[in-house]
Amino acid sequence: MSTSFSSREPSFMAQTSTLAMILAGVIADESLTKRQRQDLASALRTVAKALGRPLDDLSAHPGQLRDRLKDFVPAMAGISPGRWANTMSLTRQALKRAGLVHVPARSRVPFAPRWTALFRLLQEKQARLGLTRFARYCTVRGIDPGEVGDATFAAYLEDLTTASLSELPRKLQRRAVVIWSRMAEATSDWPQQAVTIPDYRRTYALPWKSFPPTLKRDVDAYLDHQAGTDILDDAGFKPLRPASIRTLAHELSIYLSALVHSGHDPQGLRLLSDAVAVPVVKDGLRFFLERAKRRSTEPSNAQAHRIAFRVRCLAQHWVKVDAAHLLALRRLCKNLDPGHAGMTEKNRSRLRQFDDPDNVQKLVRLPEKLVQAVVHSKAPSRAEALLLQSALAVEVLLMLPIRRANLAGLNLERHFARSRRGVVHLVIPGHEVKNGTGIEAILPPQTVQLLDLYIARYRPLLLTEASPWLFPGVGNRPKSRERLGLQIGACVKRHCGLLVNPHLFRHIAAKLYLDAYPGAYGVVRLLHGHKSVDTTTRFYCGEETAAAIQHYDAHILDVRRRATAGASASTRSRR
Repeated sequence: MSTSFSSREPSFMAQTSTLAMILAGVIADESLTKRQRQDLASALRTVAKALGRPLDDLSAHPGQLRDRLKDFVPAMAGISPGRWANTMSLTRQALKRAGLVHVPARSRVPFAPRWTALFRLLQEKQARLGLTRFARYCTVRGIDPGEVGDATFAAYLEDLTTASLSELPRKLQRRAVVIWSRMAEATSDWPQQAVTIPDYRRTYALPWKSFPPTLKRDVDAYLDHQAGTDILDDAGFKPLRPASIRTLAHELSIYLSALVHSGHDPQGLRLLSDAVAVPVVKDGLRFFLERAKRRSTEPSNAQAHRIAFRVRCLAQHWVKVDAAHLLALRRLCKNLDPGHAGMTEKNRSRLRQFDDPDNVQKLVRLPEKLVQAVVHSKAPSRAEALLLQSALAVEVLLMLPIRRANLAGLNLERHFARSRRGVVHLVIPGHEVKNGTGIEAILPPQTVQLLDLYIARYRPLLLTEASPWLFPGVGNRPKSRERLGLQIGACVKRHCGLLVNPHLFRHIAAKLYLDAYPGAYGVVRLLHGHKSVDTTTRFYCGEETAAAIQHYDAHILDVRRRATAGASASTRSRR
């Protein structure tokens, strides 16, 4: 007699089940062969081991399990990608037998005849792949192509989110909607009912057309003033750099949008002076405080404090409010001050990965590993070229932890100087660096070797036209810093199982050096190009405490060892 529990109500199972319960059900299910029970049980145990939690502490709810696995990659647990793919497939089967997963996988369920006929119209492979899962979903539910609409896609998203282990459910759903819409426009043989393409961009900044034109003109004038655009204007302050102007423009945009989201009529914001009244500012700051609570387990005032500071400066130097008004804004800034400066808690958390020497080894050896993975290929592919590009980017950041914008903007004609003996200098002038401090360094021979390999063999595969950029983008432009950053992070995550972004390399460099030489802030200051050692100390003072204690402990143990050896020698001499 079978003891399978696949007939239970999904809602009950989703709310109450743990992976331990799913495992017990699998073991007791007599409809499975012994080998099937072993495979399913092994997969569930592997998931628990990978997450570092006992089975009875892991919810079997697909959505909650997917959230736990969101940042997980096989390398984090020393598992091969093939084994992990098999593990997840078996885990889906176990959850499906428990009634928790009911979105069919791509290859499991055959299409209904009407869907088969519809797919004959899809000529592009990517379009077929993008719509396959949705077609099987509709087939299982008896939904005809002519009945598909916004409600169908909404239900599809709901089931992808709550009843599947599919990664990025919004992306899967939106991709299906986009393909559906394009096919409806391209051919009259496709069902013609209109569907709405969802917009899941996580932004709350409103377009400038939402505000009166006078406000945009006032903002532009303020930004020009801060940038020192008019060289005849005796501003009395040092103009902001282009990067700082972009940051200021963004923060003004989100602050004004926050006022609208807080209930203010955008048409009432005619000038910047309308946005700096104390009650108005409080409304905008409350928006950021509430948003921080929703987005973080440890609510932070950091963003609200930055916005308050920007508004205070705006009110003081542009709007020129009176003393009482300015005092009230200063009090708001003081109340929101998080009370510390330096590294964020997120970066501290990410750095803890490198308390493990094995993780340090994985990262520093990654460029070499990636080279070995592709160098023997007789005809390099574009995918291999991108892998070598990632290897070179990681190598540069390890040897010279420059900022992301400078990395993405490296120009072969402007930033690299090569001597007759093959010595390569990397030179970035001060006006291109965030804090105005130029960068000049001699690249190590191993780095030059990788650079030359990339330029000669792999970079040409990434060019769409002649380009001087080390990391070329579309046309004669560099790859954007955002795209390059995501590429680097994804590469390190996939091959090392570590969560890293380009900026974190600066903190990694400081950590590794200060762990080896506690208190050596002067070297880190020069490495990072800080103008003052105070900046370096503010960021990293205390971060090397554990290493300092280890150094001290090693010293005491050495003193003890010498003292013990001396006492033993004295005893032997008396005998």
